[in-house]
Amino acid sequence: MLSYIKLIRPLNLLIIALTQYLILFWVIRPVLAEYSCDLQMSHPVFALFVLANILLAAAGYAINDYFDIEADSINKPGKNVLENKIPRRHAYLMNIIMNSLACLIGFYCAYKVGYIMLGFFFVVIALALYYYSLKYKRQFLTGNIVVALMAAYAVFSVWLFQFFAIFSLAKAGDPYIYIHTMDARKEISYFILGFAVFAFLLTLLREFIKDIEDVRGDEAVGCNTLPIKKGMQAAQKWVLALCIIVILLLAVCQGLLFSSQTALSLYLVVIQAMLVFLIIKVKRSRDVSEFHFFSLFVKIILIAGLLSTQVLYTYF
Repeated sequence: MLSYIKLIRPLNLLIIALTQYLILFWVIRPVLAEYSCDLQMSHPVFALFVLANILLAAAGYAINDYFDIEADSINKPGKNVLENKIPRRHAYLMNIIMNSLACLIGFYCAYKVGYIMLGFFFVVIALALYYYSLKYKRQFLTGNIVVALMAAYAVFSVWLFQFFAIFSLAKAGDPYIYIHTMDARKEISYFILGFAVFAFLLTLLREFIKDIEDVRGDEAVGCNTLPIKKGMQAAQKWVLALCIIVILLLAVCQGLLFSSQTALSLYLVVIQAMLVFLIIKVKRSRDVSEFHFFSLFVKIILIAGLLSTQVLYTYF
């Protein structure tokens, strides 16, 4: 049983759930409360929404290990549980079952917020993650961008469903709430955009680092990832450039937020300092094995960015 749990990366699933709950309760709800409005998506429905997203991610991890077994035998010998602990076909079956459940729950959540078409997002995500494992991750940049978009979607989708819950209520005969929340929706959209872009860029950065870390196995199975196509030195330069871009974008956010959200703008200095530390370590790196630490460190930066929602919530 422990091997099956390991297959679906429980820590990563916990981060996804935490992200979506913090976005809802520490960003969206406080802004709506400023305008005397409450969340229109009920807590049980939101819990199901989060569960559906967790199932999608778990299915993606299972199918990724299914297709990656050869590369993992080189990059991480003995660490892919499909090598000797779980029959390989079980991962494929888990992918089908979890994706099916996720889509069913997703359509139910879409129905409850009054816009059934939103359920197709879950179908698209399930297919995107499947084809990522099948072929996109072996293509230059395509797989990296797909994963980064999934991270941004995990943030954006929370507001998407909440927005349509408000819109549905207005359509049902309460146009006042739609008009009354106009300024709140605009403010929320700015914050959600910022968090989604941050999630996209940091996930893309982590994907580049993981490609450098896994270069030997990826090359052996015919992948065309960044370090294989452009070379290791060029790949490191891409990592450094992306770090600098994130630092500069955070500086722009600090300038925009300083007067209204001083604490948050100061907190972002912590994120920038962590990125500067990463730049220094990457520039000094001489061995591919060091990039495993860099990958973990970027995950810590992502969590630190997520915790900035607490600073935002405290000073609303």
